[in-house]
Amino acid sequence: MFFRSIRFSLTLWYAVTLAVILVLFSSFIYLILQNQLNKEIDRELLTVAEAVASPTLEPFRSAGPSVFDQVLEDFIGTRLAGKFIQVLDGGGRTTASSKSSEGLRIPLSKTVSRRAWAGKVTYETKVSLDLYPVRTITYPIMDNGRLLQIVQVSTSMRAAAETLDKVLVVFAVSIPLALSLWSVGGWFLAGRALKPVDFITRSAQKITAENLGLRLEVVNPQDEIGRLATTFNDTLERLESAFRRVKQFTGDVSHELRTPLTILRGETEVGLRWAREPEEFRELFRSNLEEINRMSKIIEALLELSRAEEGGLKLELAPIELEDLLAELVQQSRLIDPDKGLKITLTAEKPVTVRGDWLRLRQIFMNLLDNAVSYTPAGGDISVILDTSGAFARVMFVDSGIGIPADDLSHIFERFYRVDKARNRADGGCGLGLSLVRTLTEAHGGKIEVVSEVGKGSVFTVYLPLPVSV
Repeated sequence: MFFRSIRFSLTLWYAVTLAVILVLFSSFIYLILQNQLNKEIDRELLTVAEAVASPTLEPFRSAGPSVFDQVLEDFIGTRLAGKFIQVLDGGGRTTASSKSSEGLRIPLSKTVSRRAWAGKVTYETKVSLDLYPVRTITYPIMDNGRLLQIVQVSTSMRAAAETLDKVLVVFAVSIPLALSLWSVGGWFLAGRALKPVDFITRSAQKITAENLGLRLEVVNPQDEIGRLATTFNDTLERLESAFRRVKQFTGDVSHELRTPLTILRGETEVGLRWAREPEEFRELFRSNLEEINRMSKIIEALLELSRAEEGGLKLELAPIELEDLLAELVQQSRLIDPDKGLKITLTAEKPVTVRGDWLRLRQIFMNLLDNAVSYTPAGGDISVILDTSGAFARVMFVDSGIGIPADDLSHIFERFYRVDKARNRADGGCGLGLSLVRTLTEAHGGKIEVVSEVGKGSVFTVYLPLPVSV
């Protein structure tokens, strides 16, 4: 668990990144320093070689070691310290050498000899002459393109090697130490950076189904942790709303089913105790059948809503002439409550065809007509208007009914919601009609809008997408 934590991962990545940076930087410094030391050695060797090859020392380039050393010391001075000097003729034979060169054989390779005959200066490093490498310059002395002599100056690279070794020791000590300190600091900083995450985790663990109203504290909504907490709070808001709807839905379903069941039970008990005549039993059965039908409608509506919301509602799409369908439904709606004497009319400006499920569209329009008939007083008017609006077919249901209060307009499409707070069973239906209307309309890719004023009536407008012409 420890090694899988974000804090450990961040610290590890910090350490690995720093290690790579330090190794690359140290290697760069080491190579730069090594190059500079080699250039400094080469400059000193060239200076000495040019001095030995100068015309001033020409008479002494064939002298013995003692005389040659004395002349070099007088002419070159302190720059001679640590240098091995020898002068060779064109055939590679030694004609003069410093005492420091005695016992030190500086071989003249064929490659270097050829370069000398070509008048080229050569630098080379010999690693087999001593414990430390020896850097040598081979400097040709030319006269009209002819090789007269060859000056070789060598020096041990011990000082440079020791300097580089010290640098390596410094790197070997400082890099692990820096990594250790950085790892500790990175662990601490990662802990500080992730502290809000731990706080969010502890706070989220306290939230259960019983206290979904709790929210996470957002210290800085502009940073990443703040945006995470805000998103989590938004999720909790939606979850709380869903739980609240489920809870309300459960209560409403219980209420809606309990009422007819209570009626069934009460009437059955009364019938069994007091009914004697066949007419009394028939009345009892009729009443029971009404309640059974009511429960069947509630269950069927709930099943359709559930299937639609879960994407399991299959629509059998086909071209449908809305004017023909609406004309049939308007004719049927006049039979719902003929005693009211309602005037129900259909107005269609032009034929409108949509792709839809005939049965589901019939449910949508019949529900709206049924509501209009139920809530429009006797002698009122109901108009169904069919036209188009942009890329949509528009069907308006205009009634002169009792209207809907403004506070209720945003809730009328919720399940079991009724404007009638007393839940009058004769006028309120089961409270699922408009919810089913909106669900089926949206399943067709459309939408429904409502405008209403208390005492003047309501206008429900259904928009259905028109077929796309190719």
